[in-house]
Amino acid sequence: MRLIYYRSTVPNFGDDLNNDLWPALAPELFAGNEKPDQGFVGIGTIIGSPAEGVHRLHVFSSGVGNDPLDAWRDREVTWWCVRGPVSVRKLGLDAACALTDGAVLAPFVKDYPKAAAQERTKVLVIPHFQSLRFGGWERACQMAGFELLDPRASPKAVVAKIASAKMVLTESLHGAIFADLYGVPWHAFAVTKNFGVVKWIDWLAGLGRPFEVTPVPAPDMRLLLAYGRRPEPMGQQITFTLNDVEQEFEQRLGVGEAPSPGLKSLTKAAVARAPGVGRLFGYHPAGTAEGLTRLAMTSARSTDPMVIGTLQERMLERLQALRVSQAGLR
Repeated sequence: MRLIYYRSTVPNFGDDLNNDLWPALAPELFAGNEKPDQGFVGIGTIIGSPAEGVHRLHVFSSGVGNDPLDAWRDREVTWWCVRGPVSVRKLGLDAACALTDGAVLAPFVKDYPKAAAQERTKVLVIPHFQSLRFGGWERACQMAGFELLDPRASPKAVVAKIASAKMVLTESLHGAIFADLYGVPWHAFAVTKNFGVVKWIDWLAGLGRPFEVTPVPAPDMRLLLAYGRRPEPMGQQITFTLNDVEQEFEQRLGVGEAPSPGLKSLTKAAVARAPGVGRLFGYHPAGTAEGLTRLAMTSARSTDPMVIGTLQERMLERLQALRVSQAGLR
């Protein structure tokens, strides 16, 4: 069976976790090449994503939010579980199909932390891996007295850091998921429109929690040229619920990866690189540091471990059911 997840030239620990997790928990599903036309669709906002050469898809903890929902209309899809109630609603599935993100099973994999570290000393800042295309993050974290955690590092290294943190400030969804998993208080922040509100609501609604995020000034103005600026005021906590999904879902499908190379974009980019322009508009490392510092001073919490434990048990049961179904077809 082919393991399907988002792969790019730039690593991202939340996506790359798939390659550590599923072959370790269900090795027989990925051994050899007995079923090359079948795919295991794992962690990520990848429902509807390209899966060339695969006729049958086994969806396990994936979510909607980035791709058209009818993209798999010519495939045979088995929905073992999805990330949350947003995915269930958009796909028209039974409510019982909603569980949580598959990352909750990481403690069952060798060399991943089983629990939080006893000593917690650092406040970690985890930008989205695409936000790190532009500079200023290291300087902003130094000014705030926090530690920058690069999500492009190996999954094991990133998760170990999170499990030993005192608090996590994160633009990365999996930064929050792992903080939650290990009982580390966390806050979500956003610097641009390249922030997948849908996937956050999907995950947190499954835990019975609203989604709260705080806009923080970008450390480099070029980030805004690449992805755009959210309309909400900087520093003001915004709450999203299931009722906000439709608008955010439509907007997400239209977010671009980078500015086009046209004259207008090149002019904007040249202006953004001009000395002092970012500071003039409030986009510089000092502004980011101030926003993150204020955010760290507000109260934060993590999910009840009993809730997470129940979801882990249910997900392991679904995974075992998938394994049994495939064993019977050999």
